[in-house]
Formats: sequence, C-alpha cells, structure tokens
Amino acid sequence: MKKNEPPSVWGSLGLMGALGLVIAIPLALGSFLGNYLDDVTHTNSVYLLLGLLLGLIVGIYGAYRLLAPFLKR
Repeated sequence: MKKNEPPSVWGSLGLMGALGLVIAIPLALGSFLGNYLDDVTHTNSVYLLLGLLLGLIVGIYGAYRLLAPFLKR
C-alpha cells in the first residue's frame, strides 16, 4: 500500500479485529489468573482486581503499539 492511499475496507476491518483481540486477550488472561490466585490464597478479589488492572495496562499498551504507525500520519 502506498503512503497516501487510503486503507481498504477489509484492511480496516482486520485492524479493528486485531485491536479487539489485543485488548481482550490480556484482560481475559488477567482475570483468569487473578481469580485463580484469589482461590489459592483465599482472598476476596484482591488479585482479580490486580489482574484486571494489569491486563488493561497491557491491552492499552498493545493497542498503542498496533496503532502507532497510523497515529504518525
């Protein structure tokens, strides 16, 4: 694709799908790991909230890395 050429519809849909996965997968892994650690340590949602927060941070960073080339235009 040339620099000034607009992205195709399928390319844009693929990018949005990848963006969704980049955010959703770390959130899901963080919640599962946090829930597991809460069950092992018998705590009430301490590790679940930390896992969700860490997953959110990783997801936002991954989304930024994915969209960084498009933000420079």
